[in-house]
Amino acid sequence: ELAQARDTAESANRMKSAFLANMSHELRTPLNAILGFAQILERDTRIPADRRANLATINRSGKQLLALINDVLEISRIEAGRLTLQPATCELHELLTGLAEVVEFRASKKGLRMSMTRSPDLPRYIEADAGKLRQILLNLLTNAVKYTEHGSIELSAKAEIVGDRNVCRVSECSMG
Repeated sequence: ELAQARDTAESANRMKSAFLANMSHELRTPLNAILGFAQILERDTRIPADRRANLATINRSGKQLLALINDVLEISRIEAGRLTLQPATCELHELLTGLAEVVEFRASKKGLRMSMTRSPDLPRYIEADAGKLRQILLNLLTNAVKYTEHGSIELSAKAEIVGDRNVCRVSECSMG
């Protein structure tokens, strides 16, 4: 009876994983088209700067949606015991700006202010697993919104020398 229950659970898990993989593909296809057109239009100098800025927001939001789709797939990998780090070069400023926009929207709905400061020496590109870094920071920031009743939330990022290595550190996520 126990073996049959385990087999049923494993079968359901495999079906869920297959569903998530198929749904991911079905969501990514139109999303990649949207991102592609937004990027093309964003580079069009005939479009006024304020509209190009709006296109940049669409582009960042689309990338965030793509990251969320990847996060759902990552949950399946975690459940299956196949979690791996995928370090690659990522654009840190873009990642932080996208997070600040998402959290700023949530914070403003609660009457909170959201601010972000980046030190001038913060590198533009870093080597990291961008999806996991984004998820960790998003969890911290959404918890800050959740548990802050009034005031503001600040995200501060800076570059530091630690030993013989130059590292990036999100030094603060303060509430108050």
